[in-house]
Amino acid sequence: MKYRNIFALAALALPMVAFAQTKITFENQDYKSIGVYDTWEASPFRTGDLKGNYDVIDNHLQYVDEQLGEAPNASSKILAVQRSRFGSNTFGVRIDLNETFELTPTTKYVHVMVYRPYGGRVMVVGLGKRTERKDQSPEAEQFWAMSTTNIGADKWQDVVLPIKGNGGIDIYSLVVVPDCESPHNYTEDAICYIDNIEVNNDPQSKFVYGYYPIAFDKGQVYTRTDRFVNSVGLVSGDGTQTVKSPTSPKTVYVDNTTKAVFARAGESVTPKFNYTGSWMHGYVYIDRDNNGKFDAKMNDDNTIAEGSDVMAYSYYEGKNSTGASVSNQNVLAPPAFTIPADLAEGYYRMRFKVDWDDIDPAGCIDQSNSIIANGGGIIDVMLNVHGDNAYVNDANRNGKVVAAADGADLVKYATPFGQDFKIKMVPENGFEYSGIIVKYGYNLSGDSIVRDNVQWQKVHFERQQFDEEDCITIPGNYICGDVEIEGLFIEDGTYVPEEPETRYETTKVENGNFANGTTWYTIQIGQDGYVLADNGNASYIALDNTIVDIENPAQLWCFTGNEDAGYRIYNMQAGASKVLAAPTQMLGSTGAASHPTMQPVDALPSGYTDLWKFEDSDDLGSSNVAHAYMYEVGYESNKVNNRDNKLAFWNGGADAGSTLQIYFAKKTESTGISNIVVESNAAVYDLTGRRVTVPTKGIYVVNGKKMYVK
Repeated sequence: MKYRNIFALAALALPMVAFAQTKITFENQDYKSIGVYDTWEASPFRTGDLKGNYDVIDNHLQYVDEQLGEAPNASSKILAVQRSRFGSNTFGVRIDLNETFELTPTTKYVHVMVYRPYGGRVMVVGLGKRTERKDQSPEAEQFWAMSTTNIGADKWQDVVLPIKGNGGIDIYSLVVVPDCESPHNYTEDAICYIDNIEVNNDPQSKFVYGYYPIAFDKGQVYTRTDRFVNSVGLVSGDGTQTVKSPTSPKTVYVDNTTKAVFARAGESVTPKFNYTGSWMHGYVYIDRDNNGKFDAKMNDDNTIAEGSDVMAYSYYEGKNSTGASVSNQNVLAPPAFTIPADLAEGYYRMRFKVDWDDIDPAGCIDQSNSIIANGGGIIDVMLNVHGDNAYVNDANRNGKVVAAADGADLVKYATPFGQDFKIKMVPENGFEYSGIIVKYGYNLSGDSIVRDNVQWQKVHFERQQFDEEDCITIPGNYICGDVEIEGLFIEDGTYVPEEPETRYETTKVENGNFANGTTWYTIQIGQDGYVLADNGNASYIALDNTIVDIENPAQLWCFTGNEDAGYRIYNMQAGASKVLAAPTQMLGSTGAASHPTMQPVDALPSGYTDLWKFEDSDDLGSSNVAHAYMYEVGYESNKVNNRDNKLAFWNGGADAGSTLQIYFAKKTESTGISNIVVESNAAVYDLTGRRVTVPTKGIYVVNGKKMYVK
């Protein structure tokens, strides 16, 4: 894959900028002279104590790169330089130019090909003088440009660095620093190679390794706290769809391609950005030919060229993507755009970018206007371009899978896209089934990943999830393209049920008590970590304490159930006769007046449920099992939340305020009894060892044994 500059295709049509286009190939004497240079004034290479080693040699690095499909550098000559450990981090090779060029306020780009034995940063220093200062030395350092990413080792790399000045500055020499790192830990010198130095208007590398490049390290974290991208989204016929950025660590680039947004070819859609900050611009790209890069081709008048991967932008050189002039530059949301009508159904990588007046999909690298310094960001997601239907096929032996609605065989069976689909298992004589595997996506017979983009996935449904009529409803989020169902048919009598998966360690309630060895957890909610505790006689669980006490039975919770059926949640202090339950009707503003509380297991109030499920959350900076949203089974939008310091709901979405932190506290033996009568002379202690005169409901130590007083 050769990745060309976004402007290169129109370069011949662009007006020439008034500067001498410098290009040095070392194929012949296309330079005045070569030497070494160190910006450190006390360097032994400036005092004359050491002499640098360099030479133009035959190119022995003309290898063909497997991914590029060609030789990244097939020239016959290259410049070799010995990177001395006695020079500073800015020691490099100096190339004096045959012809000077002017350093102007308009950004230019220095391209230099570098091959080095280890990774690190690269720098170019420009030596020259101001034209009006006749007595100034032509060796004055006029610019320093350093790469924002680590340059890889043992491969030719086309390093691109932006440069500009105040104008009226002539550059006489370029110093290429192939290793801009401290040499203090070096034990020996190294040989680096340089070639094809060029100064032009092209901000893109001539080639890149990997797909969908960005102009900075992919792990780059935000350098400022007042500007960052929170989420991006798309409004289409599939509704308003949002993809959030992780909150910790906050990185400038986010690969969110495990998540998809949906639209139809030819449909008008509206991109959405949620951004903390202002005075930034929004850009949207689609890799419409799935070639592993975003081709941001623009016309001479800065409108979007036909076939370009640029879909929409709020501002670029005075206009938005509709071609309308924009006088107020403080506009982030791009206009609506049309999904290209010629896109076949399938997955396409989609990029959302927040930047300032820059069309480059990799992000602006101009040091005075960089995407990092400005607090911009890039988020990649997948776009699922679909039709009205998904198409389901059966791939089986020893039985078949049929549509439950009409018993039809599944041979390119059309069913509404994104909607639940019910199937029925029909084993042959002598066979039964253990479950199914659903393969869904596009190009199901091809590779699952193409150019870093997932094409299809698989999900396994166990037999325990089927009903008594051998039917199961496959959720609509798996009916999203082409679908292939493999029935796991086995010989009669060989099926052994698998233990259902559990998110947390579960227990059992035996004879009104918790089983021996029950695992107890603490539960906190939100960024402040308010502790959930038994509400006692109160009508809600108060969220007013952030101090966890694993010896306090009111703060300890356990689970029964599993991932398939859902979980019941018990509290140690409330005992096994009560369970956490809540109304399914959302009262107040988005559920603010609906409160989960401890309710009798055998006498739930009408309209209440005691079954809960969990969903991973990364809103508190982690995606491990301890961080989760919790919602009522059958009511996925009913997620618990902190509302006015009460445990309630917010069914309008989910964020940090809905995120639970569920951590292991302890394992204990059963402590519950139905009732006890404490004799007047019996010594009663609480769990901290303090004597209690009049015990209320809770767990106490009586005659050396833990007992539960109801």
